[in-house]
Amino acid sequence: MSTNMREQVEKKVSTDTATSARQGPRNPFTHQTGQVLVTFGMLFKHVPPFNETIDESTGETLISIGRKLLSAQES
Repeated sequence: MSTNMREQVEKKVSTDTATSARQGPRNPFTHQTGQVLVTFGMLFKHVPPFNETIDESTGETLISIGRKLLSAQES
């Protein structure tokens, strides 16, 4: 029985390794970077201390880039 369990564990590990290799370490990083850029863009665009000193187009650009990164992660 322990041999059967060992084979199941080895299959699970090899499957997980193959899945993570396909996804790569970049996907979570890309998603998180997109979230951060969207958040900063919203701050720069809508929060008074920021929107008085930073141009609105900067916030819009950050939001646009962040959304592209988020959608690239989902594809």
